Amino acid sequence: MTIVVPHPAAQRGGRQRLSARGQPSSGPTSRITVPLGSAAAVGYGHVQPPIPQICAPELMAAAEAALDGAFRATFVPDPLLGPGLSQLGSVLASMVKRHGSLIEAAITDVLERSGRYIVLRNVAMPITVPTQELVRASSVAQLSQTSIELAGAVAQSVFLDLIVVDRRESRAIIAEVKRGSGKNEARKIHQVEWVLRCAQVQGRSFLASLGYEVAQTRAVLIDVYGRAGYCDDLTVSGPAIDQLFATPVSSALETVTAALQARLRAAVPDLLTMALASLAVPENVKHPHSPGPFAP
Repeated sequence: MTIVVPHPAAQRGGRQRLSARGQPSSGPTSRITVPLGSAAAVGYGHVQPPIPQICAPELMAAAEAALDGAFRATFVPDPLLGPGLSQLGSVLASMVKRHGSLIEAAITDVLERSGRYIVLRNVAMPITVPTQELVRASSVAQLSQTSIELAGAVAQSVFLDLIVVDRRESRAIIAEVKRGSGKNEARKIHQVEWVLRCAQVQGRSFLASLGYEVAQTRAVLIDVYGRAGYCDDLTVSGPAIDQLFATPVSSALETVTAALQARLRAAVPDLLTMALASLAVPENVKHPHSPGPFAP
């Protein structure tokens, strides 16, 4: 018996069979809020950039909302850094995290607007015991040519960043998306690679359970900056991202990134001013002297 986890994607309609040409036949109290938005950066001179045609207005609005959220972040001051430096660090760390989410949103936006792809985000997928046993017993080369039914006991349920159904070529791409500005820890790499290999071999049957029948599936790790450290056979990075989808995804990523950079760089001088001001020590405070030699 096929076991699946219900997911909203299944509510898109009945089963769709893609032909060879791809056309369907059917906050805790210990946290404090600091004014990181207009109250913190009054007068930094931000000018709303024009909305580029490469990205939908909704995507650019989401980027602006992400920026506003970062500037209004709630954080716990670090005892070592103090409130000023903690505030600056919080904004920068929040920007990086939000950039990752916007990268995924930008990829989705471009693919959906191309008219060629159906894109499902944050999809729940059950991984069965037979799938895990198959992955353990097979080589990477064997797995690339293997497909298994979605049957048997469920070993675990995972969430996939993207499932991209290609209407034109009757294929699906199962993708995890990473910024890739630095190497991930070994344990995380192992976990993600394991999930992707399991997802690939049961991908066709899983998609059929959601109403999409395709001829082939491929699982990939989209490593935007190319330094995440995943296996070469799974990793797609740089120009290869555009080649994977035959769509100018990179242009959209560059546009969103440029919008974030422009606003962040405009705000940084005021954030630095506040951080430096928090380091000022009153003149009447005595500085501690270096300890003298210990008595014998």
